[in-house]
Amino acid sequence: MRKAFCLFCTVILLVCSLCGCVNLPGKNPGGDKTPGGSTVKDPDGTGTEDAAFTALQKKIAQSGSAVAIAFIGYVDSESSEVDLRAYVAGSETGKEYPSLSRAPLYMAEGQELYAIVPPNDKGTIIVYPSTITEDGEYADDKSNPLHAGEPGEPLLLRCNLSEIYSNVLIAATDGGGAMDFRPSLSMENGHLQEIAGVYDFSTYEEVPDERSVQIATELLLETEEVKQAVKQGMKVMYTGTTQWIEGRPCLLFALGTDSEEQFVRERYYGVSDNLIYTYDAVSDTWSAVGRQ
Repeated sequence: MRKAFCLFCTVILLVCSLCGCVNLPGKNPGGDKTPGGSTVKDPDGTGTEDAAFTALQKKIAQSGSAVAIAFIGYVDSESSEVDLRAYVAGSETGKEYPSLSRAPLYMAEGQELYAIVPPNDKGTIIVYPSTITEDGEYADDKSNPLHAGEPGEPLLLRCNLSEIYSNVLIAATDGGGAMDFRPSLSMENGHLQEIAGVYDFSTYEEVPDERSVQIATELLLETEEVKQAVKQGMKVMYTGTTQWIEGRPCLLFALGTDSEEQFVRERYYGVSDNLIYTYDAVSDTWSAVGRQ
């Protein structure tokens, strides 16, 4: 009986000692999470994304500007927030400043996508609605802000149905002074209009020569669907940008209706050499014109 009792005690002690050597899933002896449940940090404690954004704000301050803006690209006026954030993340500007894809987003009516950045942690961005009167003058409603950012907070903004005028007014502060401006593009080269006090950090592609644009325009006008649309009063406009389609750099054109007040884009086409692509906004895909 005594031998049996000693054997029982020995077994109990052995089990206890083994239990003491087992860690709970997801934890190590020190109580911290294992790599499978941890958040990976940079060795120096600062993210490369934050470093890129900080470097940008330093450039803004050094330029003496009160605010910075970048034209990201043309987008569908019906794009969702998910679509726009993905577009920013995949853009050249988004790749250079990854944190911008997670910035607050305001979607006004329009097809132009911008990123707006204050110069420091005290600067703010406020967006107001703006319209054009019958006399061709801007009418701004500062009693009804569309978006009021927190200090130091950047903003992604979709706006502008027309290249003739802007439908928003931006009020920017740098923690001291303040300035108002309207984001808009030059119809001459597709670049941002130069505005004193506004730093342009857009990533522009190499501009094709006039002859290349002319050839692409003539090729586009020869397609049956564009030819019929032009007969019905629509116009073709080169956007000044390049779209990569099936691994080819294509000149991006817009087909739309033009009036004294605005040019409304209704369809997009990409032209590369003798190939023409059309954009389907529903499926968000490009397909070659004439391809079955």
